[in-house]
Amino acid sequence: MILDLTIPQNFSVIRRNYGHWDIVNDKRRLFRIRGGPSDYRVIDERKSTFEHFTFRTIAACMSFVCDELMYELIIVDGQKPQIIESWNISTTNEQLNLTQSATPDSAS
Repeated sequence: MILDLTIPQNFSVIRRNYGHWDIVNDKRRLFRIRGGPSDYRVIDERKSTFEHFTFRTIAACMSFVCDELMYELIIVDGQKPQIIESWNISTTNEQLNLTQSATPDSAS
């Protein structure tokens, strides 16, 4: 069994007061939710960019957070994976662009 340490193995939701929620694991805060009805913001603290997303409800905020933290890319043992071209997925394109720009050949 391979343990993926990039995904927190557990997380908790803490309500500090109205419109002020924190999503934490054992080590640090992962997300914070701030705002009020029809204007809630999820701030992603996993990276130093503190990217934020706006939602109408706390339920939508938590759906986003759970999707981010609970996503599993798995296949059943013996199942043949379906392969698609990497350009179909924007995050793969971003990763490919970063990787290509970091190679010595791209400096010319």
